[in-house]
Amino acid sequence: MTPPDGNGWNRYEERVLHELQDLKEEQRELRRELSALREEIAALKVKAGVWGGLAGTVPFALFIAARLMGGE
Repeated sequence: MTPPDGNGWNRYEERVLHELQDLKEEQRELRRELSALREEIAALKVKAGVWGGLAGTVPFALFIAARLMGGE
């Protein structure tokens, strides 16, 4: 989009300012969404750690139970 010659600059300026305002608002929304995604990822990391820890203790518990029951 090129600015019009002569007296049309005011309309072009308004259009540019409007587009900049729209971009600013879109950037704010993207930042909000990014922040929410970061929070969700952090929660998933915690859940993965808990489930991973539980999954690691099951074989160990079975091993101990087998040893206590007389298995070698």
